[in-house]
Amino acid sequence: MTSLLLGSAPRVAQGQVDAENVSWLVFASGYYMFNAHLVAGPYNALEFPYANTQGFGLTFTGGDFAYRGEKWGIDLELRYGQNVDALTEFAPVSIAYATWIPHPIVELDFGYFDAFVGVENADEWRNPTYTRGVVYFKIQPFRHLGARAVLRPHDQVDITFIVANGSIFGTRFPDAQSDVQAPALAAQVIYRPTDDVDLRLGSVASPNGTDGNRRWQAIVDFIVDWHPGALHLFIDGDYQVTRRGELTGKPGIEAQWGVSAGGSYRITDHWTVGFRAEYAGDRLADTADAAILAPAAIGSLTATVRYLPVEYLIISLEPRGEVSKSDVYFGRPIVTDPVTGETSASLNQRWFFGIWLGMTAKIGTH
Repeated sequence: MTSLLLGSAPRVAQGQVDAENVSWLVFASGYYMFNAHLVAGPYNALEFPYANTQGFGLTFTGGDFAYRGEKWGIDLELRYGQNVDALTEFAPVSIAYATWIPHPIVELDFGYFDAFVGVENADEWRNPTYTRGVVYFKIQPFRHLGARAVLRPHDQVDITFIVANGSIFGTRFPDAQSDVQAPALAAQVIYRPTDDVDLRLGSVASPNGTDGNRRWQAIVDFIVDWHPGALHLFIDGDYQVTRRGELTGKPGIEAQWGVSAGGSYRITDHWTVGFRAEYAGDRLADTADAAILAPAAIGSLTATVRYLPVEYLIISLEPRGEVSKSDVYFGRPIVTDPVTGETSASLNQRWFFGIWLGMTAKIGTH
């Protein structure tokens, strides 16, 4: 009897899994970056990973798998490459969650999922530009570990609620999670007035880890996304603030803000151009750290030309320039540590210019 029961269950499960509901993707993305300051390693001290190293680099390689049935689903994404630990605390797992669909307008996710804050994606080919922006790295969360509910009460409206571990920065600062005891709460409303316009307003709030978790911090994110045919334009604005003290993982800073605007235009099936302009700033908290910290306001401008010689291959050429109010970029002279003998560039530049040549190969159903 036991063997009969064990033998029948897989046949029922297999009958419920429709191959048409399965999606998958395998890809690899690498680059060569030229740094105008002619120094090796990362070009800034602000930990903007993925494509930040002079010379050759591996952005990501990995794969995605997803299944969506009538009542349940599963999503799994794996990523390998440079600085992948900055994207996910569970490397190489980038996303992993299960989905229950109790009603056609309700979807419940449990696990490790991407944040709704921001308009850019970790995967470069989903963005108008090859590199990700200053606002993406400096201000926005990447991932949340918890539960998510997505409600679709109308064809033009989506409402998302999240309860998750960590701070408003998601789970990017595991060393600060022990201080942030209460869960982070988040909500977003998406309104589509027409088929080619998305308006998104969302917020994430959590304790900042001080005063017994009674002082809270929050991020508000607003996005306008317009995509009529071959043209795609967006504006993304963010503001973060904490009630006294500092933002989690941001010593000396009590508020941050940023605006990013960009887009792309598909000229032909083989050629696409894209751009992004942005500004990010911050305000210091009234703490002892404020005496030694300076605001690191940054502006950047990026342009991208993409060529698709075949369907699953993307070649990108991208110049990018940045300016800052602080010395956050590495330059010459090269200095030597008298103790270890290791050499490093000097943190003495307020501007940066680089050129990327990127190549992405991908194959799959999406």
